[in-house]
Amino acid sequence: MTPLDHPSPTVTRSRVARARYRVWQALYRLRARVNAADLVPMRRVLPSAGQALFATMSRGDQRHSLDVYAALAATGCDDPDLLAAALLHDVGKGGGRVRFVMRPMIVLLRVGAPGLLTWLAGPGATASVPRWRRPFRDAWHHAELGALLAAQVGMTPRVVELIRTHHDPHGPAAALHAVDEEH
Repeated sequence: MTPLDHPSPTVTRSRVARARYRVWQALYRLRARVNAADLVPMRRVLPSAGQALFATMSRGDQRHSLDVYAALAATGCDDPDLLAAALLHDVGKGGGRVRFVMRPMIVLLRVGAPGLLTWLAGPGATASVPRWRRPFRDAWHHAELGALLAAQVGMTPRVVELIRTHHDPHGPAAALHAVDEEH
């Protein structure tokens, strides 16, 4: 967006409301709990390598993924690949790649300075960027990075594609995208 492309007040309010929701979501994830009973569906759906990948996510991201899985299953979804993708869709943020302390800044940049965030992120999940920019890269490209990680542990090509496309509202993971947007 250039300085001449001023969004309408409605669009600005919508962005602010979305940013507020994302900050609330981050605080919710900070306090998130996951107990053994919560992990039963994950153990049923994911192979052992997928379970190990799930374990690399923060507790908050695990809680979010379990909530997305449950909401997707509640719609009647019984597609094992789509349910597996629901559990692993944010794994690209795991392994300490996108720490909690960085997430509010990323949310604020997405709303207030999307061009700067795009620059900080670089052109792709495997792009070489300075160390200090890696959290921005990994957050912005987490779907692509998560797909690469899922492929490395042997998840099916369809699960990999669903993870890669989970932000596309018209793509193969459209149902996952819709549920993820609500959680």
